[in-house]
Amino acid sequence: MITMLVVTYILGLAFFLGRCVAGDTPMTDLQDRLERFETLTAECELIAKLATDSKKRELYLHLSVQYRDLAVDMRRAIATRSAA
Repeated sequence: MITMLVVTYILGLAFFLGRCVAGDTPMTDLQDRLERFETLTAECELIAKLATDSKKRELYLHLSVQYRDLAVDMRRAIATRSAA
């Protein structure tokens, strides 16, 4: 269930990033999304650290990596947008 949500979210983000590079999204929205991904990364890392169940720990570590990758992609989109 959570994997399905993450996949759906990532597909939506891919569409959003395509629009960002094309210039259809205000810079403040990009900054807000970057901040959100960084927050989610930190929260997932904390939950993984506190988890007593190994499966949940692995799940939240995986989610933190995914959110970190999204933050990196968002930074690239912001840099591309700033350079244009």
